[in-house]
Amino acid sequence: MNKLNALKKHFLNEFSKIQDLEGPSYLYDPIKYFVKSPGKRLRPIIVLFLGEIFKNPKEDSLNGALGVELLHNFTLVHDDIMDEDDLRHNVATIHKKWDNAHAVLSGDGLGALGPLFIGKIKKNTLAILIRYNEVILEICEGQAYDMEFEIKDFISVSDYLLMSSKKTGSLFELCFEIAALISDKYEENVNDLKKLGRSLGVIFQIQDDILELETDSQNMGKDTFSDIERNKKTILTCLAMEKNLSDWKKLIESTNHKNVSSKKKLIYNFFKENNLIEESDKLLVEYISQCNDIINELPVEIQGGLNELISYIVKRNR
Repeated sequence: MNKLNALKKHFLNEFSKIQDLEGPSYLYDPIKYFVKSPGKRLRPIIVLFLGEIFKNPKEDSLNGALGVELLHNFTLVHDDIMDEDDLRHNVATIHKKWDNAHAVLSGDGLGALGPLFIGKIKKNTLAILIRYNEVILEICEGQAYDMEFEIKDFISVSDYLLMSSKKTGSLFELCFEIAALISDKYEENVNDLKKLGRSLGVIFQIQDDILELETDSQNMGKDTFSDIERNKKTILTCLAMEKNLSDWKKLIESTNHKNVSSKKKLIYNFFKENNLIEESDKLLVEYISQCNDIINELPVEIQGGLNELISYIVKRNR
């Protein structure tokens, strides 16, 4: 844990240098505002931590970490517009503080900055750049599914897992892939490491769905009612639809004229009464087991570090 926290501190020191960018304030003020706001910085920590246990060149690891975090930030700014969220990391989103035009442009700027750092990686540069752009498209596909699902009456758990695998899992996979492709010793394990990263991303998304329902906005750093307001399909709603679509529809109809807080409470009680939180926990256990199986097939000398990383992510509470 201390090593992971130290890596986060090191990353934030480098990430803060984006504050030195000069140019039109219309573009750079929102970028600097967003970059300065607090965040988990989990994805760059993964790249840096794997770089440590793989003994990768520190400069390449740092450039990979900066690239994936800028990509993540780019998607968040645009997601906030589409989801009409007013909070991100407990501060106002860019479109709320300024407007949609500022948010679109600064999101584009963040998207353009990422490849500039990826391009500085010295080993497998072209391969990593190609994968970086493929992942951008895959994240867009995942977001498209997420938006389409809002207007559909039934989404299966397998539909949800496909969406999560693309929207969240693909970037986690990229973190593991970049570290493998930089490595002199573990490049040959890239496919297993990619599978590990994608499975971890799905775990992260399922956890996020559960935490948004069980915790408050202050802890999550964002509006925890937005999923309910926009009819977002989470792991719990998909389990509810698969288990008893008729009862689920009746519940939603009965909450149409309730305020959001009351609606959230009624939905949460429905999930508890139908053991759906337990079902989602079982699914989490399955994915964690998949991760453990993959780790056990990887070289023994990196298994301990990988287990530490998985534990760090799985035990999060926000």
